[in-house]
Amino acid sequence: MENITEIQHEYGGIIQSSLHVHLDHDNCLEVVVLRGDGQDVKKAAERMMALKGVKHVKLTTTSIGKEL
Repeated sequence: MENITEIQHEYGGIIQSSLHVHLDHDNCLEVVVLRGDGQDVKKAAERMMALKGVKHVKLTTTSIGKEL
């Protein structure tokens, strides 16, 4: 079965950083910073959203300013 680590390895080329925090005995927070093509970022986020046991996902995007 897929897990968050396997997805992170698959998308390692666009992952800039990740942070794993134990919130309590049953819950963890995973923050993954991606940089790359919008389609690839969206696919990686959707794969993480689809994992069993994931309770909440929020994808936030920004531009580096060239198009602003």
